[in-house]
Amino acid sequence: MSVLGCWARSKNIKEAQDGVCEGVGCCQVVLTRNMSDYDAGFNDRYNTTNISTTAGAEYCGYAVMMEADAFRFHTTYLNTTMFWKENAGRVPVILNWVVGNETCVVASKKADSYACRSNNSKCIDSSNGPGYLCNCTDGYSGNPYLTDGCQDIDECAVNVPRPCPGHCINIPGNYSCPNEMPPSSSGPVVLVVGLSTGVVIVVITITGTYLILERKKLAKIKRKYFHQHGGMLLLQEIRLKQGTAFSIFSEAELIQATDKFDDKNILGRGGHGTVYRGTLKDGSLIAVKRCVSMTSEQQKKEFGKEMLILSQINHKNIVKLLGCCLEVEVPMLVYEFIPNGTLFQLIHSDNGCHNIPFSGRLCIALESALALAYLHSWASPPILHGDVKSSNILLDENYAAKVSDFGASILAPTDKSQFMTLVQGTCGYLDPEYMQTCQLTDKSDVYSFGVVLLELLTGKMAFNLEGPENERSLSLHFLSAMKEDRLIDIIDDHIKSDNDTWLLEEVAELAQECLEMSGDRRPAMRDVAEKLDRLCKVMQQPWVPAQHDPEEMESLLGQSSVASLEIVSTGNFSMEKRILQWLLESGR
Repeated sequence: MSVLGCWARSKNIKEAQDGVCEGVGCCQVVLTRNMSDYDAGFNDRYNTTNISTTAGAEYCGYAVMMEADAFRFHTTYLNTTMFWKENAGRVPVILNWVVGNETCVVASKKADSYACRSNNSKCIDSSNGPGYLCNCTDGYSGNPYLTDGCQDIDECAVNVPRPCPGHCINIPGNYSCPNEMPPSSSGPVVLVVGLSTGVVIVVITITGTYLILERKKLAKIKRKYFHQHGGMLLLQEIRLKQGTAFSIFSEAELIQATDKFDDKNILGRGGHGTVYRGTLKDGSLIAVKRCVSMTSEQQKKEFGKEMLILSQINHKNIVKLLGCCLEVEVPMLVYEFIPNGTLFQLIHSDNGCHNIPFSGRLCIALESALALAYLHSWASPPILHGDVKSSNILLDENYAAKVSDFGASILAPTDKSQFMTLVQGTCGYLDPEYMQTCQLTDKSDVYSFGVVLLELLTGKMAFNLEGPENERSLSLHFLSAMKEDRLIDIIDDHIKSDNDTWLLEEVAELAQECLEMSGDRRPAMRDVAEKLDRLCKVMQQPWVPAQHDPEEMESLLGQSSVASLEIVSTGNFSMEKRILQWLLESGR
């Protein structure tokens, strides 16, 4: 026994709508299969007192079993007898019935109870549960449940027009057309070939129609994503700013450039996505970044505008953003290709930076600092990187540093409401003040850069789970060593032999300032770049003694001008010259 029911809410009955039977004034429920009888009624608590859609009218309640497609609810049914009148007290019902509860195989073995009596009948298992039905076989009609119930159909007489243009002969269950039989046996072959050709044409038509519809659907989705990511605004800005070297790539172009994003072209993976090496049709190399996600709706709307701003950054130590692809769910970024890997690989790979002297490391630090100082102080509007680390500093063909990966970048906020964001960055480089406040500022980048300086000084990773507990965090280990006056213990052995101890201490003190817990006590990136610029100039003086007063050095060199930071001796030497210089200096 099954009990089925539904609840038509009595409150807010005026909200009932014609054609809607979903619980307001009307409800419906699907009956189960295998029902032999039924009884409809109302629950004892069903009470229609004082309920009416029209003042003073009586509220009508009724329950009925009928064909679902034949019923359409009208609000007039609630307080009139319109439903009864429209149907004259009778409603259509579709009954599914079967014989017994056995299958055809089992029932046919019981001759005394088998229901399919006619010799020209066939048994069909029920599709709605146990039991079976009887039908007349093809070419017969009538009642299969009677002994002679299924009678032959005279196709030659009942079909109009007749199935044969000439003479038609009726045979039991079928008919024949003797005048149309060809003298040879080629007829069936022609028929088979014709049917096969027809099937092929139908298949091709269906397949072609499907592909066209799918292509239109895909194009619609691509247009949706393009608009969603601010593509129209970006196109408008590009037209207004003629000469902007920024391209909008199609998904097909980037799929072809990366050989369908083959794993062999992967340059690196990070928290914000995967970077692939690609080659455009003109032969130029690119780096394509497939971002992981973009959850903020505001971020999606502003994406195109921000990409245009980032594309206008023109600095020799910043990886150039060439364009983007907006017709995918998460936009893809296209950068210039930088061939010599990352600073992280240079420091921490098996070969490492053992042959790179302190002067070479200082040069890379300066170039990186110049890039960040440009973003903070000279870009308009200012830009915060948000994920400064050694693996985001690339080395070009001349081993000059280029800051990359603006996956975490944001435009500098103009009010405090814009500061709130999800925690982003990399363990070991994260600003502790940012972890507490979720306020990303330019001083957050300064802290992360301080950790990069430590990597260059010590040759150690920013965070190492395999080390002793007190040495897992490079920044904490360094600050502890500085406090205990043990700096020389953690300096990379390969630069301890350099006669530049005081310069090492100067860089260490600069790193210590960058790692201040309070952002207000950290220097600005432009100040960090100035300090490194002065130290680089001192390193280039052949007469600098092993121990020298730093204040005297600064007085000899003078203060570096902020405006002249771009004109420092960190130009793009050839790769051979730069490596040769490092090798010579490492052998001092």
